[in-house]
Amino acid sequence: MSPTTLQTEAVLAALRERGHATNLELHAALATTLPQLSLQSLHRITARLLERGEVGVGPSDGRNIVLDARFTPHDHFVCTSCGGIIDLELPDSVIAVVQEQLGKNLVRDGIVMRGRCESCAALTDSAAAAADPQHPTLEKL
Repeated sequence: MSPTTLQTEAVLAALRERGHATNLELHAALATTLPQLSLQSLHRITARLLERGEVGVGPSDGRNIVLDARFTPHDHFVCTSCGGIIDLELPDSVIAVVQEQLGKNLVRDGIVMRGRCESCAALTDSAAAAADPQHPTLEKL
């Protein structure tokens, strides 16, 4: 393994703090502590980290690569509203049921589940309640 630079350590720390991030998100997060770090340099750093297996690739929308602080295969939940990503630890029994339905399509790289996270669901529910004058809100109770 090659020596690690201060910039690489900062990128790894920022990714570990967030769990999942794009290069643009990491660049914004590091702007105050490493203002001299260009997006091109950050891209080279994350490409090296991926190549060396020190970070993984998380689920993405197909437009951006999402880096994952965990480099081993695991499962994820992705919010369809905000795009947030949460690591999951699905039990082997769930994996076995999915595998049984997939047949020869092996589940090796993790399962991605999609839906609305708790925060987005609460926002949607409160917006629906505000739009419905007959809906009992906490203020009316």
